[in-house]
Amino acid sequence: MPEFSSPSEIAREALRRLAAQRLAPTPDHYRRTYHQIAGSAEEDPFPGPALRAIAKSLPRSTPEALKLAQQFEDAANSGSWPKMRRAILALATAERVDNTQLTARLLHPAISSLLADMPELAAEARALAQALLVTQSDELDPLALRLDALIRKLEWAGEDQHAVRQGLLNVLRLILQNISELVLDDRWLHGQLSVLSEAFTGPLDIRVLDEVQRRLLAVIDKQSHLKRQLSDAQERLKSMLAGFVDRLASFGNVTGNYAKALESGAARIAAAADIAELSEVIGDILSETRNAQSAAERSTEEIATLRAEVDKANQHILRLQRELDEASELVRHDPLTGALNRKGLDEALEREIALAQRRGTVLCIGLLDVDNFKHLNDTYGHNTGDEALKHLSAVVRESLRPQDSVCRYGGEEFLILLPDTDLDEAVAILTRLQRELTRRIFMADDKHLLITFSAGVAVLDPQEPAHLAIERADRAMYAAKRAGKNRVFAAG
Repeated sequence: MPEFSSPSEIAREALRRLAAQRLAPTPDHYRRTYHQIAGSAEEDPFPGPALRAIAKSLPRSTPEALKLAQQFEDAANSGSWPKMRRAILALATAERVDNTQLTARLLHPAISSLLADMPELAAEARALAQALLVTQSDELDPLALRLDALIRKLEWAGEDQHAVRQGLLNVLRLILQNISELVLDDRWLHGQLSVLSEAFTGPLDIRVLDEVQRRLLAVIDKQSHLKRQLSDAQERLKSMLAGFVDRLASFGNVTGNYAKALESGAARIAAAADIAELSEVIGDILSETRNAQSAAERSTEEIATLRAEVDKANQHILRLQRELDEASELVRHDPLTGALNRKGLDEALEREIALAQRRGTVLCIGLLDVDNFKHLNDTYGHNTGDEALKHLSAVVRESLRPQDSVCRYGGEEFLILLPDTDLDEAVAILTRLQRELTRRIFMADDKHLLITFSAGVAVLDPQEPAHLAIERADRAMYAAKRAGKNRVFAAG
C-alpha cells in the first residue's frame, strides 16, 4: 500500500476509495476513510447545530442565567470541546446552587408554615433553610444528615396527625349519628345534620369545608327567619283560640243566667196571687228570652269569625312548616336536577377563583346544552323532558371529579367548573361525559332515547369577570351546535 504523507494526497486517496467502494461522499464516510488512510485516531464530530439549538432553549430570565446561556452559545459557535466542557460544568454548578436554594425555600417558608402546631420541627426547618443558604456545596454532608433526621420526624408527625384527624372524624360521625337517632321530629336539625354527614363521608379539603360553611350559614339564616314567622303565627293562633274559649265561656254565662231567670219566674208564678203579678212575671221571662237569644246570635257570629281566622292561621302555619322542611335542601340547589342553582354557582365561582389566584392554577368552565331538547318535549311531553334533565344531571355529577361543580344554568343548559384543569384537559373531560351519556341509555315510554349535548369550554382568567369567560364558552357551544351537535369546542 503506498504511503501518503501530505494531507492533500490523503484527501485525494480518500475520495478515490469512496468512489471505488461506491459509498456516498458524506462527511461521516469521508472522515472515517481519511483517518484510515492517515493512520490517525478519529475524533468525535462537534454537533454544532444541535448544541446551538440547546443554547436557544436555555433560560435567560435572570442575569446569572443569561450569562450562562451566552457562555454555552459561544462554546457551541466555537466548535471547541474544551470551551463546551467549561460551559457545561458552569451550568451544572449553577443547577446545584439553584437546587440548594429551592430546598431552602421548601423548608422555609413552605414546610415551616405547615408546622404551626409543632414549634420544634418548625424551628428546625427554619434553621436548616438558613444553613443551606450560607453553606458551601462541598460542606453539605452534615446538613444532609440533619435533613434526613427532619424527614423522619415529619413522617412520624404526619402519621400522628393522620391518626388524630381520623379519630376526630370518627367521633364527629358518631355524634352526628347519635343526634340523628335521638332527634325524631326536628326536621330542621335533620337538614343541618345531613349536610355535615355528607361532607364528612369523603376526604376533607378547603372546598368541602367552604361548602359546608356556606350551606350551613344559608340553612341557619333561612330556618331562623321561618322559625320566627312560625312562632309568631303559632302565638296568633293561641290568642285566637283563647278568644274562642272566652266567647264560649261568656255564652255559657248567658245561658246560665237565663236558666236562673226561668227558675225564678217559675217560683214567682207559683206564688202569684192575681193576674197582674202573672203578667209581670211573663214580661220578665220574655225579656230574658230575647236577651239570651240576642247574646246567642252574637256569640254564634263571633265564634264563626274566630273559626275562619283560626283556619286561615293554621293554613299559614302549615305553609311555613313546608318551607322550613325544604329549606335545608333548596337553598343552593336546583329542586329538579339536584345541581347547584345560580346562588350556588355564584358561591362556587367565588371560591374557585380565589383558589386559582392563591395557587396560581388554571380554572376552566364548560357550558353544555342538551341537543334537540324542544323536539323531545314536543314529542314525549314536559314530564319526559324533566326526567331527561334529571338523567343528564345524574350522569354528569357521577362522572365528574370530586373538585368539579355542576350548575343548572338555564332551562336545558348546565355549567361545569373544572379547577386545576387546562383547556385541552377540560375538552377531554367534556368529551368523556358525552361518551358516558351515550353509554347510559335514557328510557321514555318504553323506548331507548339517546340524549346528547353540545358544549363550549373556556379558560377563566382569575382577573376577569366570570361572565366574560361564560360568554366565550357560550359562543363556542353554539359553534358546536352549528357544526352538527354532540361536539365539544374550545373557545378561542
